[in-house]
Amino acid sequence: MEIHLHHAYLLEGAPLEGERFLSSMLEGIGFSRKGNPDYAEFNEEAFSVDDARRLRDMAGGKPFGDKKVFAVKTRRFSDGAQNALLKTLEEPILNTHFFLLFEDRELLLPTLLSRLSVVRVGRGEENNKEAEEFLTMNPSQRLLFVKKFIDKEKSLAPFLDSLLLILRAKGSDDIKKVFPLRLYADDPSASGRLILEHLSLALR
Repeated sequence: MEIHLHHAYLLEGAPLEGERFLSSMLEGIGFSRKGNPDYAEFNEEAFSVDDARRLRDMAGGKPFGDKKVFAVKTRRFSDGAQNALLKTLEEPILNTHFFLLFEDRELLLPTLLSRLSVVRVGRGEENNKEAEEFLTMNPSQRLLFVKKFIDKEKSLAPFLDSLLLILRAKGSDDIKKVFPLRLYADDPSASGRLILEHLSLALR
């Protein structure tokens, strides 16, 4: 399945969870960060107006490969910094993608939030255990698991996050099958049953 990325994402949640998901996300599209001139990261306690302007200048250049990726990891945003970042996101740049790792969307200006595709990140021990068990099941067992999962109205996104984390640790190519579906998991209109039933048959 070909993966089509939105131009800008908010990975909402704890910084460590956001970093884990970002790693899985970039691996899912075959993008390596290590030594890659097309990757830049801003890791700031407080993201400033100057940081936002520097990001805009960097984003304007042509990529060395097929895409450029920028990650902004911060705990605090001034309104001025958010407005400066908004100027970069208002007009999507071809083959350029932005990831904002931030804990609470409520602290973002509505105008900036409207430009971001929001992914809630986070996982618990229960999700990790269920994901491990899911991967050891045969397709018939997985379909029974899906029915129970949906009947209990469990949250799909954290479960898929756990699948991604486990598959990444194993170096499995199946991560490419899970990742595109994870991008839709936070959409209220997405069918958790259909997503999990598909994975029940698609994963090795």
